[in-house]
Amino acid sequence: MKKVLLSLLLVLAATLNANAQFEKDVWYVNASLTGLDLSHSKSEGTNFGFALTGGAFVADNVSLLLNFKGQYVEHGMDETSLGAQARYYFATCGVYGGLGMSYKHLTAGDFRKHLVCLTPEVGYAFFLGRNLTVEPAVYYDLSLDETSQYSKLGFKIGFGLYF
Repeated sequence: MKKVLLSLLLVLAATLNANAQFEKDVWYVNASLTGLDLSHSKSEGTNFGFALTGGAFVADNVSLLLNFKGQYVEHGMDETSLGAQARYYFATCGVYGGLGMSYKHLTAGDFRKHLVCLTPEVGYAFFLGRNLTVEPAVYYDLSLDETSQYSKLGFKIGFGLYF
C-alpha cells in the first residue's frame, strides 16, 4: 500500500511540475510517427508517415504551431502537407486539443490532388522529464473537397521538447 501511495504522489508531483511548461514564451518542437490511420478507402498496404511540428506558447496554455507531414502509402496516395494549428493545454493534466488547417498534396502515379483540410486533434503530453514528453494523439483530417473520399481519422505518437 505504501508503494502505491508513493507512486501516486510521484505522478501528482510530476503533473504539477509539468504545467510550468505550458506558459507564455515557451518554445515547442515535436517529431511524430503517423500512419495508424483509419479510413474509408480500400486496402492501402504499407502505410508510414512522419510529422514535424514546432511553435511557441503565445499565452499560458495556448500555442501556435506549424506542421509538416509526409506519408508513404504502398497501394494508395502518398501525402505531403503543410499547415498551422492552435492548441489549448489543460495544464492540470496534460490533455490538449488543437484545431488547424493544412494544405495537402496527394500523389499516386500520374494522379495529383491538392486539398485544404480542417485538422482537429486531441492528445496527451506525458512528461518523461522536465522538458521531454511522449505525446499520443488522435486526429481527423477533414477534407473540404470531396469529404467522404479524402477525409482521414488517424493516430500518431511523438516526442515533444519544451524549451
